Amino acid sequence: MKRLIIFIVFLFGCFCTSVFGQRKISLTDAMQLLHDNSISLKQGELREQIAKNSVEIAKGGIYPNLFFNTNNQHTMGMVFDQISGKLITGNQWSNYATGNLGTSVILYQGGQKQSGIKIEQLKLELAALDNKRLMRELELQLLAIFIQVLVNHDLWEAGKSQLKFSEQQLQQEKTLMDIGKRTLIDYSQAKAKYANDKLNVVTAKNAFDLSLMKLKQLLEMDLSEELEVLAPKELLVNSVLPIYHLSSDPYLKVLDKQIEIGEAQVKLSRSSYFPTITLNGSYGTNYSSQRQNLLTGNTIPFWNQFNQNRTLSGSLSLSIPIFDGLKTKFTIRNAKLNQQSLRYEKEKIKRERLQVISQGEMEYQAAIEERSAILATYEANKMNYEGISERYKVGKSSSIDLYKAMTEFNISEFKLITSTHALYYKRQFLLMINN
Repeated sequence: MKRLIIFIVFLFGCFCTSVFGQRKISLTDAMQLLHDNSISLKQGELREQIAKNSVEIAKGGIYPNLFFNTNNQHTMGMVFDQISGKLITGNQWSNYATGNLGTSVILYQGGQKQSGIKIEQLKLELAALDNKRLMRELELQLLAIFIQVLVNHDLWEAGKSQLKFSEQQLQQEKTLMDIGKRTLIDYSQAKAKYANDKLNVVTAKNAFDLSLMKLKQLLEMDLSEELEVLAPKELLVNSVLPIYHLSSDPYLKVLDKQIEIGEAQVKLSRSSYFPTITLNGSYGTNYSSQRQNLLTGNTIPFWNQFNQNRTLSGSLSLSIPIFDGLKTKFTIRNAKLNQQSLRYEKEKIKRERLQVISQGEMEYQAAIEERSAILATYEANKMNYEGISERYKVGKSSSIDLYKAMTEFNISEFKLITSTHALYYKRQFLLMINN
């Protein structure tokens, strides 16, 4: 009895999971899930954070360097004591201690540091633009898969309705054949129609499962999670052709930023022609156990030597580049060639984007006209099928005519479903690429 109760509870839990655990998402929900779960977008955000850190690193390069060095040495035997200025011999220990605080700052380097900061700032902006471009690509990919899921689902549902009707028709034909009112040919026609509709349902079910799996993969969801895709409330809306602006295209924005980076890199390369002026400074002291008071012969105490041995120094160094094997010259030349290549790439991408927009607008207009024609065909085939069905019932039309009309009606229904979703997709595609 206890096992039976546990089994019933288990079945009830499974039932609740299947009924209440199914997740329903609309296109808006799917977009939000994409933004929250996409690993590619998260990687893009990390790249943007890395670029921010690179900017801070470049800014830190303009500040002075400050360092401290210390050393403590114990030596036995012969050694030259630089502090006391004498040669130490014999079996005796010598102790030394030094400390030095130094700084170094580049006063002028042809604007190399400033150019480096500018490049890193542009790379940060490029990372942000590239992340937006990636987001646009993923959103368009999601839109296509989401609509495909809706199409396959509606085709599957329509196929199941047609299969149910074909099954009823087959049973009716079998009954009528048994009482002699239908021939074997009529029954065979109904059976062939039933088998064909059953194949269509299997094909549509497989296509729906595959597209749904692709949607879950894109949204980084668990493949075992139950998911129901909700169709937009209004698939058919007023036709709108948005105005495309090249200045807002993320692909062209990325190329523009790359061209700016190239210009800054040319400037950075030219800075190698200029001299480098560096200011150095240091402050230090030392101690030696061999330094003695000349009058008493005793070792001078540590803190006395610490004050007496202090040194303060400063220097200004100048480094002028004379010849570097033409490295700078060809680096600048390569940077300029890369700039020209990027400009050509921009023109190519600009043409491709305009072609995509023009093609999208043409396909959208064609989809509107195509759906109108398919809708007219669907209504005509529906009327034709209903008329032939009535004639078939009274024996004025053959089963061949009936199932031919039914097949044409079913095909037009499938086409209407596909064209309706395709029209919505093409409209949303044009709206998304203009945001």
